[in-house]
Amino acid sequence: MNVGDLLDARVLGPDGASLGVVVDVRFALEVVDEPDDERRERDREDPEAPLSEHVAPAAVGGARLVGLLVSPRGAGSFLGYERTEVRSPWPIAQLVRRRHRGTFLVDWADVADVRTDESPVTVRLLPGFTKRSPDL
Repeated sequence: MNVGDLLDARVLGPDGASLGVVVDVRFALEVVDEPDDERRERDREDPEAPLSEHVAPAAVGGARLVGLLVSPRGAGSFLGYERTEVRSPWPIAQLVRRRHRGTFLVDWADVADVRTDESPVTVRLLPGFTKRSPDL
């Protein structure tokens, strides 16, 4: 299974009730320790450089799936507006947030199973799952 299989998947609660669709996924990057003096040297060279230039490629490990963003109103991207500090352009931010109201993050540990043999793909959650804030 790949991430594309999860996007637009139907999400069902433990009782089989429809909760919405998967609109995005969240990953956590593993950071491998690197010597502080190497990191400080890169930071001094250009403090405004993107993070990818501050972290050595060898310092980034694998990516781990953390959770799924579930929207009760259908698929569609947040366009980056799930980040709490993104406010402009104001009309677009308001429209995207309104479209995604009720969206929640569910931990990957709360997923009971993923049925890829169905169309659309179906994700069933465990009893007692927690709806978390989708904000970054």
